[in-house]
Formats: sequence, C-alpha cells, structure tokens
Amino acid sequence: MELLAIVLWVLAAVLLTASFDMLRQVNPHSRLPFFFGKPPVNPPQVYVVRFLALICFLGSGWLFSDLYGAAAGPIAILLGALPGCIRNLLHNRRVAAAQA
Repeated sequence: MELLAIVLWVLAAVLLTASFDMLRQVNPHSRLPFFFGKPPVNPPQVYVVRFLALICFLGSGWLFSDLYGAAAGPIAILLGALPGCIRNLLHNRRVAAAQA
C-alpha cells in the first residue's frame, strides 16, 4: 500500500505542476492566480488535469494517513503541491518585473 501511496503522490504532484505549466504557456505576459480566480486565457484541459491531480492527492493522502497517522495525509498533500506553487510564484515575479 505504501508503494501505491507514493506513486499516487508523485503522479498528483506532476499533474498539478503540469497544470500550472499549461497556464503559463498560454498566459506568458499576465499574472496567474494560484488556486482561486480566473486567468485571462484558461483552456478547459487545465480543469481536467487539476481534477485528476486532486483525485490522486486525496487517494495518496488517505493512504498516507492510514499508514502513518492522521497528520501524514495533509502534510503529504501540501508537500506535493509545493513545486507547482513555486513555479507559479516565479512566473508571477517574472511578469511583475517585466511590467515594472
């Protein structure tokens, strides 16, 4: 079960990061919201990829919580979402620096 939790967690982290990259490619000169809000150009594929990431995160979080205790699931989800958020933050900083 631990291997399944790790595979789901890695898949979810990759999918979430890919969804931010999809938004970055179609919005190269505009700031992007992190989770709530609507970017200027928003392809429908982003919703599908984020939904799949959410399902994988919930499954891995449930398995990690079952294996390591109640706090392990939410911590794993937060750590998995970190790479996509950092890439989005760097994109927003680059856009802000270019506009200034």
